[in-house]
Amino acid sequence: MVSSASSWDRISMVASPETGSGLSRDSLSAMIYNDLKSSLMSSAFEPGERLNIRRLAATFDTSPTPVREAVMQLVREGGLELRPGHELRVPILTVERYKKIREVRAPLERMATEMATPLITKETLSALGQINERFLNAENAGRWKEALSLNTKFHFTIYAASGNEILVAAIENLWLLVGPFLINQYPSDNHPHDRNHPHLHLLDALHRQDAHEAGEIVLQGLQKGSSLIIEKLQRNAAYPAAP
Repeated sequence: MVSSASSWDRISMVASPETGSGLSRDSLSAMIYNDLKSSLMSSAFEPGERLNIRRLAATFDTSPTPVREAVMQLVREGGLELRPGHELRVPILTVERYKKIREVRAPLERMATEMATPLITKETLSALGQINERFLNAENAGRWKEALSLNTKFHFTIYAASGNEILVAAIENLWLLVGPFLINQYPSDNHPHDRNHPHLHLLDALHRQDAHEAGEIVLQGLQKGSSLIIEKLQRNAAYPAAP
């Protein structure tokens, strides 16, 4: 398990030291919401981890009010939960619920990839190559949370190229629900070497504008990653499968 201190360090890197100046409360709340959502999607926080609004406010250098507004929006979306006694924490999913979310993610992410393939630009492909290089370096060095953050950026750069913001928003909401569990992919001996990584095959399919192959690679990657997650969750008594 990664210590909770690293989660706060991750947020500290995201938050700007100038957060409290020159922004309206609404825009400040939206910025904090986006930062926290991105962190949850890429496993910066762990399942069951408690969050403190005042500590978050100090991290973002602002008052508790915009932070409270941001976290309550995340509670409404299922990314956080408010327990009795006003305890705010990252939800713990059952394996059964995780599988249900995966069933919805798979066709949407395949669709977004296939839609993006004929529209993706050379500039975006170049950016994807750079993101992937940083991702592989982080993964090989065992910097799991950095790798997950870059993996999120890699995939959503592709999905955004579809031009369908409604589809992308739907996928984001699903990643928000499972993000804290993605860390369970690591460490693993099953991850491919750099030259055979699915990202490289996906980039090749995108360059060739083969939408079917690109969509299939994304689908296979999701299935393989989720099998690693489920295997670890089932071995971990803290995350039992639903009866």
